Amino acid sequence: ACPAPVLIDIINMKLIAIALCLLALSSAKLWKNQMEDEKLFETEENSNVFWYDQRLDHFNPQQEGTFKQRYYDIDQYWDPETGPLFLYICGEGACRQPADNSFVVNLAKKFNGRVLALEHRFYGETQPTEDWSTENLRFLTPDQGLADLAQFATEKSREFSEKHGIPHRRWICVGGSYPGALSAWFRYKYPHVAFASLSSSGVVKAIADYHEYDEQVFFSTSKSGSECPERFIKAHKYIESIVNSDNRIEAFKTFGYDKDMVDGEFYYFIGDLVAGPAQYGGRTDFCNGLMAVEDDMDQIIEYLVNFAKQGGMNLETYTAEFTANTTIDYSKNMRQWTYQTCANLGYFQTPAKAEGVPPMRPANIELDFWEDFCERTFGINIFPDADHWNSRYGAKTPAATKIIFTNGGEDPWQHASVTETDNPHLIPIVIDCDDCAHCV
Repeated sequence: ACPAPVLIDIINMKLIAIALCLLALSSAKLWKNQMEDEKLFETEENSNVFWYDQRLDHFNPQQEGTFKQRYYDIDQYWDPETGPLFLYICGEGACRQPADNSFVVNLAKKFNGRVLALEHRFYGETQPTEDWSTENLRFLTPDQGLADLAQFATEKSREFSEKHGIPHRRWICVGGSYPGALSAWFRYKYPHVAFASLSSSGVVKAIADYHEYDEQVFFSTSKSGSECPERFIKAHKYIESIVNSDNRIEAFKTFGYDKDMVDGEFYYFIGDLVAGPAQYGGRTDFCNGLMAVEDDMDQIIEYLVNFAKQGGMNLETYTAEFTANTTIDYSKNMRQWTYQTCANLGYFQTPAKAEGVPPMRPANIELDFWEDFCERTFGINIFPDADHWNSRYGAKTPAATKIIFTNGGEDPWQHASVTETDNPHLIPIVIDCDDCAHCV
């Protein structure tokens, strides 16, 4: 028979797996866009900040370098005898401590658990190198990030075991978007460390030519009526006509950029005007606003310009010149994430290709544009081998267990995630409601 604490722990783990599933179903709005909701994160002054000595290269024994990796520790609800350990996985941006009303902390309260949140290497204040040169960014890969999680979680579990005299305990992992993929991959690759995972909008399938994203933007905006996508398509075709004329600079100036730029960079920005609302649960508001103005091109363009300003969109950040900057800035993530897409994962959003689906993104942002963009940004010929990556981690059919995949029915990223499966040990959930989108 199991000793009592271990038996209780096993029972709690089963209850938590059920609770994760039920909470994912019933709390559609609870975790939605958590990464950008200020109310779901503590201020830095109120955070429990710590630093961990992490290996620079987990796969080269001759490389002995280390760096300081930031993490947060929420332990006030933890019962060491029976409480589980939750690993909140941060991703392509500065990590912040989940607030008291956040999804993962609510789980900790319910099950007397402890939450640790680990910042991803090369993001926020976790900077392993002196700059973001292409040479240094070779240490920025999902594999290195997963190994960071494994080393950190293993050592922390050992530390807690020795300090409290409890059995070595595995972790329940929680992540959304790219961290959602990390959460699933972590359970797949390190099952001796990860007990179970919640992968919210986890983009587990690497895709170079991700035209399905654009197709979903069309389907999602069409829920507001055909006029919404029709007006936007008419607008981007009008903008394209200006770019192809002698007045091309005027098109850029309209959106706050007074220099010339590559057509594809500008068109990617234009596509994001509608993709952003579709991705982050703002489709209804965006479409209502777009359809509220007169069906006049000047008024439609004015609406899009104001929408971009209110959303803090900056056309300059879409240029290779901007992403080529190697100076570390804790508040920025564009260069690092672009490197990850160019080197490993793809996710390049191209115009729709499905029959009967009009492109929501303008032309000139096909794969040849992205190949050129990657080369101009990093100064080398670099492009992802999506098939190779998927063969290693299983894409949408991972040979794994105890992973819950949740996706929003309007999210353009759902086509890189698991929305259905024949694997009885995986639980896919698609939440279908108005504005149910990314990290729902």
